[in-house]
Amino acid sequence: MRGANYKLGGFIGWTYYAQNSDTMGCMQIANPMTLCRASADQIIGSQDTQWNAPRVGLSAETMLTERWRLSTDVAYLPWTDFAGRDHHLLRPTTTFADQRGNGGGGVQVEGVLSYFITNNLSIGVGGRYWAMWTQKDSETICTGCYRGTTATVFSKFSMERWGTFFQASYKVN
Repeated sequence: MRGANYKLGGFIGWTYYAQNSDTMGCMQIANPMTLCRASADQIIGSQDTQWNAPRVGLSAETMLTERWRLSTDVAYLPWTDFAGRDHHLLRPTTTFADQRGNGGGGVQVEGVLSYFITNNLSIGVGGRYWAMWTQKDSETICTGCYRGTTATVFSKFSMERWGTFFQASYKVN
């Protein structure tokens, strides 16, 4: 849909989000009489995660004045697929937990307020929020845990991300 100072439309697409993070150092809290064997700059664990999901949503844009534009995207994720691996590197034998889940859902929201310096050049500030989750019957399979055996634990996984950003845009005629 289009009007004199607005646009509104639907979209479908795909979301892929991956994150890798390391844990460094340790602090013993269970038994304060036992010291940690890791220095503050030693990597003792890592987590690798991947999310995949279809998206369906609305995109809207309106000119508030001749130079100010407000635009937003809102998406619903009707289904998610999650895969992760949690590495424990400080133990005598390295252990890892493979994490799997699907079903669930999610949302993604983004908004930008832009100012047109010229007809072709604009600057803007915006914010976004993403959330995804799996069903509660997802699983974690731990290899090397519990004295070397493999164990399966039912789990639920979720993630939330939010942030702000600045942008500049130049439109070529």
